[in-house]
Amino acid sequence: MASKDSRAFQRFLLKRGVVNEDDVKEAESLRSDMNVSLGVVALNRGLLTVDEVKRILRSHKRTKKKFGQAALLLKLLTRAQVSELLVEQEKVNLDIGELFVLTGKLSHEQLQKARRAFARVGSGSEAGVHRKGSQTRGAKSTKKRSRN
Repeated sequence: MASKDSRAFQRFLLKRGVVNEDDVKEAESLRSDMNVSLGVVALNRGLLTVDEVKRILRSHKRTKKKFGQAALLLKLLTRAQVSELLVEQEKVNLDIGELFVLTGKLSHEQLQKARRAFARVGSGSEAGVHRKGSQTRGAKSTKKRSRN
């Protein structure tokens, strides 16, 4: 999941009571400990040296620009390289749902159910997703059948 989608999914889970603010803080803390930075991905790919990463980080802190934007401003990476690195970073980093599973807030099954419900929200459909350990009740349909 992209970071914008990840934040939307997180809000979706919070709104439905699947997770709470403390769960989010715990997952975010784990994310910061476990996930790989864009600078590390660039180092691993051989696109930047340690000194270049340090230079970008100094610029990043000074200008408040994201790492990739700072690298572009310093002309150390191209837009295409930053895009490729972001895709690679997304592949190796855990998304918020996976972090909720790792912290025991959701089971794998509940995560998949929540993702399906989240996907349906875009089309206007609502679905119930319940917190790990809570009792799941089936929702009754309120649609009336037409008698033709």
